[in-house]
Order: sequence, then structure tokens, then C-alpha cells
Amino acid sequence: MAFARLIAFDRPLHGISVPGEVGKCWTDAEIAAREEAAYQRGVDAARALADQQMVEFRADIEHLGDGVFKKLSGIEGTMVAQLRDTLPALALDLARRLLAGYEPPADAVSRICEETLGEIFPERDNLELTLAPRDATLLADLNPTWIQAYPGIRIRADAALTPGDCQVRSRFGLTDARVQTKMTALQHSLSPT
Repeated sequence: MAFARLIAFDRPLHGISVPGEVGKCWTDAEIAAREEAAYQRGVDAARALADQQMVEFRADIEHLGDGVFKKLSGIEGTMVAQLRDTLPALALDLARRLLAGYEPPADAVSRICEETLGEIFPERDNLELTLAPRDATLLADLNPTWIQAYPGIRIRADAALTPGDCQVRSRFGLTDARVQTKMTALQHSLSPT
């Protein structure tokens, strides 16, 4: 028959041994120390595993990077050739889009005309400056001082020209400074030879 008896202790229990039982009985301090040691072993094992995974991850990234750089160096020549072929057309298309519908202000029209006339220097007599009607009006209103350097210059409006276009006719022929002519010259200068 089993019975239970309450035993009162005058201080905390530090250990117990039961007669006839084999094995060690653990105190609370010993159990806490073993738990702390097991926890530290777990922390150390987790750190070691994380360190190993990080080393493997770095090795994988380095391997991938080397592969990418090897492939890039292999296709570098092809990419450069493609860029050389594509960039001039892209630059011209960009310039055309930017200049589409552009109407230069009066001072820009004056500079365009002055530069075009400078192309035929020292010819100064019997010149005909042909502009878009809008530009001819702007130039007449502006009345730049450089016009006085060209005695007898005739300014003619031509509806076939667009704003920003300029042509100068002299005894030697026609100097064409239309935007389209400049774009064509740019295209020829950018074309690979």
C-alpha cells in the first residue's frame, strides 16, 4: 500500500538520493549549468554553420562574377561594334526629334545668317540671303550690325524654307545652311568608313 508523507526542510533542497536507484541525481545548479553549456554549444554550432554558409555563399558569388566577367570580355568586341553602328543613327534621330518644329529666336537667326555669310568670306558684294518668311521678318526687325559689312545684300523670303534654314547665293554658287543639309553632313561625318 502506497502512502504519502510531507517532509518539511529547513533549507532549500540541494540534492537527493534514493536508495536502490542507480545514476546521479542533479541539483538545480548543476542542471542550470548543463543547460547553459548546452545553449552555448548550440550558439557556437549555429555560428559555425552560418560562417560556413557565408563562405560558401561568397565562393558562389565569386564564381558567378568570374563567369559574368569572362562572358562580358568575350562579347566586348561585339558590343562595341554594335554600339559604333547604332550610336550615330541614334544621335541623328535624337537631333531630328529635338529640332522638329523648333523655331529659333531672332538672335539665333541672326547668328545663323552671320555664320553662313562667314563661310563665303571674303565675298561681300552682290549676295542674296534667303530665309524662311518668319526668319526674314525677325531679321528685318532686329537689323543686326553685321549686315552693314555686306553692301548691297538682298534678303529674300522663301516659303519652301523652314525656320532656322538659311541659304546664301553669290557669284560662286549657293551656300546651303538648311537644317536638313546640316543633318545630312552630320550623318556623313558620323558614318563609319
